Amino acid sequence: MILLHRISSFGVACVAVAGFLLLVFPPFHPYLIIFCTVFFSFLILGRLLAWQIRTFQFWHLLGTPLLLLLSSFGPFFLLERTMSKLALSVLVVALLFLFVEHVFSFIHLPVAYQPFTLEYLSGLLHILSVFFLSVLGFGLSLFLQTPLWLLSLIFFFILFFIVYGTLWVGKVDSQYAKPYAFAGAVLTTELFASLSFLPTGFYTNAAFLALGVYVFLGLSRAHAMHKLSKEVLRRYLIVFVALTTLIILTSQWV
Repeated sequence: MILLHRISSFGVACVAVAGFLLLVFPPFHPYLIIFCTVFFSFLILGRLLAWQIRTFQFWHLLGTPLLLLLSSFGPFFLLERTMSKLALSVLVVALLFLFVEHVFSFIHLPVAYQPFTLEYLSGLLHILSVFFLSVLGFGLSLFLQTPLWLLSLIFFFILFFIVYGTLWVGKVDSQYAKPYAFAGAVLTTELFASLSFLPTGFYTNAAFLALGVYVFLGLSRAHAMHKLSKEVLRRYLIVFVALTTLIILTSQWV
């Protein structure tokens, strides 16, 4: 039984690889390929997590990798160069494999699990998911004129899940984490709507949004765990200013 769980990381990685390869020269409709890729990954992860659907642990450990996988298809379609698509695919598959591998250790082999690994990996996957989703969202708004209110509503619920999950994995009490999650979802949705009016490309806007989410997650987690200090605030402020300056200087303004 444990052997089947042990190969879950390989199973998810293989499904993701097959999905990306089939999208390069799709023998079927791309939407069908995406659905099958996410669905089979869902089945593998659900079995690994013993289908404990009444616990938030199940939904967090299931939703975090699936959100990364699903959101990565957005920039995959928008990228024009094959090498860029290959690099994106390798990054996503590697992170999925690593995350599921540590999920296996956390649940079925606690002795081998390294403390705080899933906490840091979840944060990384969440930031990348926000970036990928932002690229897709700004791209849909630009090319297909998708209503901003609809995109904002989707972002609100996704960001609520991301902020709440980040605080949950950091062992913050659920009742204490919900106000942070709501505030983070509202602020991020407002930032998303505001960035859509800037004369910049969707990659630039997505980078700004991902940076904002990174800073909010870090500061809210530190505050919720009573670890917020001048040193922590200064560190995030320096990172924010430095990366914002870098994004501005390297962006193409219309």
